[in-house]
Amino acid sequence: MNVLYVYISAGCPGCDRARQLIDEVQVLRPVYPVRLVDLDQPDAIRPAFVFGTPTYTLGERIISLGNPALQGLLDILDREADGHTGCRSVNNY
Repeated sequence: MNVLYVYISAGCPGCDRARQLIDEVQVLRPVYPVRLVDLDQPDAIRPAFVFGTPTYTLGERIISLGNPALQGLLDILDREADGHTGCRSVNNY
């Protein structure tokens, strides 16, 4: 199962909501691996394909630029957990 990475930064107006979404995901899908990456931290690694915040990724696939709807994000995580990793993104909802 790919880890859900959520990239945030201090100057990002949507990043407080991103933190809230991640908290909700961790309550509703506690077994799903989630990592919050604050790009302002000195040890943070920004993949070349991440060019804005918040950005949600699974593996090297961006699933949302900006904050998705909670249900759309949960649907993608459920499909990922079931082994169905199609190209659909949350932004398709």
